[in-house]
Order: sequence, then structure tokens, then C-alpha cells
Amino acid sequence: MTPDYGEDILVRKKEIYDGAIPVGNSVTMMNLLRLARMTGNPEFEEKAAQIERAFAGDVRRSPVTFTQFMIAVDFAEGPSYEIVIAEKPEAEDTKNMLRALRKHFIPNKVVLFRPTEEEASEIVKLAEVTQYLSSQEGKAAAYICHNYQCGLPTTDVGEMLNLLNVKEKKEVGNEK
Repeated sequence: MTPDYGEDILVRKKEIYDGAIPVGNSVTMMNLLRLARMTGNPEFEEKAAQIERAFAGDVRRSPVTFTQFMIAVDFAEGPSYEIVIAEKPEAEDTKNMLRALRKHFIPNKVVLFRPTEEEASEIVKLAEVTQYLSSQEGKAAAYICHNYQCGLPTTDVGEMLNLLNVKEKKEVGNEK
């Protein structure tokens, strides 16, 4: 956390707990978990588990000082979701699905976009699971996945949110 060009110090201190700025271990653990879910590569998840095991004793003694770390643990324990939206990026129904995902607080998720007009898009190279996911009858399709296994697609935003266990809040109007 100190620059190489800074003053000469005997020891560069590396905190293990999260303060006002989360420490690298916590951020790395969360990023590895997200990468694992995005790419389907279990090696990333194993590396995250190694970080969790390395700091488990410290976290047990003082969990309140490991806030970002605990967020990563929550993501790992789940439930968490991998969401793949398949369709053209400029399609209005694609935008509606993405807007709905942004509107609601769904912390334990990763979202992948699978453009359908490209056979060998970059996303397929990074996340092979998206290779066979496509839009449905010309409509944007959402695939809700848990632990690397995707369910049937839906083209309905409400159904997508239901599969994510999101409860729509009813707007309270000005009643007279």
C-alpha cells in the first residue's frame, strides 16, 4: 500500500483486515470468485478458497474488521447467480433486461452478455458456457445459472426477476 518511489522505510506494512479501503486479499478473493463464475474455470474458485482458508482464523476472531472479505464469503456460499443475456446489444428487449437487472439490488450475481450475431465472439472464448446460448425467436433471452448450470431461457423480464428471487416493490401512489 506504499509506493516504490516513496520515502525509504524498513518494512512495507501489509494489512490483512479491511479498513476504509478494502485490502488486496479481500478484493482478490471476490474477483477470483466472479471470474470463476464468468468463465466456468474452477481453478479461480479454488484460489479464492485458498485465500479464505489462509485468513479463516483471523476472520473468526474479528469478523467486523473483514467486511469486504465477508462479502466475498457470502458470494461464495450463495446463493449466487450467473446471468447470461443473449441477443443483439442494440435490441430494445436486451436493454430492458439489463435495465431491470440494474434496477434491483442483486449483490451475488455476475452478468454476461452474449451477442447473438457473432458466431465466435470474444465472450465465447472467455466463457465457453455461452457458446450454445442464444436468443429465442428473435427476442432477448435470459439464462439464469446456479453453480455453472443454466436453466431454460426466458424472454420475459418479470420471469427473469422471479427466477432471481427478486420481489417487485409496489409503488405507493399519493392516495387522497
